[in-house]
Amino acid sequence: MSSSSKSRPQWIYDVFINFRGADTRGNFVSHLYAALTNAGINTFLDDENLQRGQELGPELIRAIQGSHIAIVVFSQNYVYSSWCLDELVQIMNCHANKGQVVMPVFYGVTPSFLRQYAYEFFQTLKWEEDPLKKVLEDASNLAGWDMRNYRYILCPIYLSGFIKRNSLNER
Repeated sequence: MSSSSKSRPQWIYDVFINFRGADTRGNFVSHLYAALTNAGINTFLDDENLQRGQELGPELIRAIQGSHIAIVVFSQNYVYSSWCLDELVQIMNCHANKGQVVMPVFYGVTPSFLRQYAYEFFQTLKWEEDPLKKVLEDASNLAGWDMRNYRYILCPIYLSGFIKRNSLNER
């Protein structure tokens, strides 16, 4: 196997969207998914792409590992979802080891909220070196989109255009 094939994985999806369904599925994420698919971007969204009758965990991991870009939509209750956090661990692993592009969107929260949450939560449990704490901190330190700085309806359209112009041209 040549080194060029190792460094350029074959992606199944252009984008994987990681989000807390109760917070964002019926509003921001549905608009984001529509904008991405309308722009011709092959996007994984759990309720659209999961095969019925299949076990969720392995299917989600396969989709994460097979995606060139992961959009992580941090919201108020994101950090309380074990599914979201498990996916985030996989995403940050793919970012570190496979070159996956991670694009955080801060929907109703700030990056400092995530860092503070990680600090307080793991401090309370005396898990100061927990890998999940580092994953949350690393993800919150990535440059992303703070929804407070964008008109709500325009952000999904802007993100889809940004991805189309920049990240997908690198394939």
